[in-house]
Amino acid sequence: MDNREILTRFKSGALDRQQVLAMLTGGAVAVTAAEAPAAENPVHPPPADGFAVVAVDCAFPGAAGTAGFWEAALRAAPEGAGDTGADAFDPAPLRIGPDEADALHPAERLLLHRVWQALEGAGYAGARLDALTGPDGEHRAVGVFTATARPHTAALLSRVLDLSGPGHNVDTGPSSYLTAVHQALGALRTGECAAALVAGGGGGTAVLLLKPLAAARADGDRVHAVLTASAAGHLGRGTSAGLRERLRRRASATAPVLDEEGAGAAALVRAVLQLRHGVLLPAPGRARPEPWPAGPRTALAGVYEDDAPYAVVALREPPPAPPGPGEEDGPHLVLLSAPTPRHLAATAGRLADWLTSCAPAPGPGAVARELRLGRAVHDCRLAVVVHDTAELAGALAAFAHGDAASAPGPVRDADLRAAADEPLLADGLPETRDYLAALWRGRRFEQLAHLWLAGADVPAGDRTGPPGPVIELPTSALLPEDGPEARRDG
Repeated sequence: MDNREILTRFKSGALDRQQVLAMLTGGAVAVTAAEAPAAENPVHPPPADGFAVVAVDCAFPGAAGTAGFWEAALRAAPEGAGDTGADAFDPAPLRIGPDEADALHPAERLLLHRVWQALEGAGYAGARLDALTGPDGEHRAVGVFTATARPHTAALLSRVLDLSGPGHNVDTGPSSYLTAVHQALGALRTGECAAALVAGGGGGTAVLLLKPLAAARADGDRVHAVLTASAAGHLGRGTSAGLRERLRRRASATAPVLDEEGAGAAALVRAVLQLRHGVLLPAPGRARPEPWPAGPRTALAGVYEDDAPYAVVALREPPPAPPGPGEEDGPHLVLLSAPTPRHLAATAGRLADWLTSCAPAPGPGAVARELRLGRAVHDCRLAVVVHDTAELAGALAAFAHGDAASAPGPVRDADLRAAADEPLLADGLPETRDYLAALWRGRRFEQLAHLWLAGADVPAGDRTGPPGPVIELPTSALLPEDGPEARRDG
């Protein structure tokens, strides 16, 4: 097969990007008959397992957050003109200074807000994010693919979140968001990044964090849906019907039960949530929500607008979640941090309220592990040793109300914002990590709490046992800045 034939088959959809690169560079990648169907019936070969949606968030007019979006969709409520949350921007968790925050466009504020909520809700704001390594061993190897009218959005997200993967902003009109997803899957398929963040969308914003399904299951991620394939293309001088059918064949070899069309970001979020909940939303020909019919749950989300590129993404239902490990016997060391004392108290209060109202509430060991692995480390810190969930909820509530002395156990906190620049321990050195790991294995909670409150990155040394499943804790409190008084307090 010469280079021309390889490229011709790639253009027809018979070969994927990884196979073409391997062939052109002399790599030994076998192409079976199943992987290279006849050109007259091109089917884009899906990955062996697919790609997991491990985080999903959105904000559209009248429905900020996936819960609000889902409730509005269940009622078939028309898209309203309500607030999307663009003004409720808190730069402190993102370590953005006041001057840079003031210079951000409202659309950038909204996007940063939703991206942070998505990452933290999925447990990817701290140690788990650091552990995503790329082909060269670089940490935080997350590709950023945005669909906005502002060309530097991907670069902004990569810089603010300290992400080292490839970045690209897409502007292909109505299909921009699905085209960004298509490019993200290509980067994951070729190993350019360990995870891919897709953000943006017209008339609102949607955020997805994607990982190879096998990696997501090994890491204990919650999988909302699985993306199996994607395709994108332009009419050229062809017909709309011909391109639409060709892309649908590339993306899916089976007839989908659900076929979502419309604005790309909203259509894809609708498809993901319907697969996750097993419920079909109201649509033309369906006046009210209905349970998903028996059989495999599959869906397509597509954008087919004239005079613009078309794009389609194929999805299927998430696999059953594996059972989590049993709760260890107490006591447990719970570490919490935030950028300011106000944020720390508000976040402790949110977590206490959730633990009190959640039924069944997770054990304190699972909560402690999630806070260590899933959250960013900030300068205002709290440490408490507890034996059960009720004790943890009581300690956090007492601290939130400024009455730590009445907590069931000692609650200690520290504000390190004015501390010296040099850390107590040389974070990042193998010897430091080994020392902290020894303390965790020995359950030396008193020493660990002391180091944590003195400035050490104690969670980085936790190597005890498997990572365990991700627990979706309430996200940290966001406190929008209302003026100079709030900034002085922060």
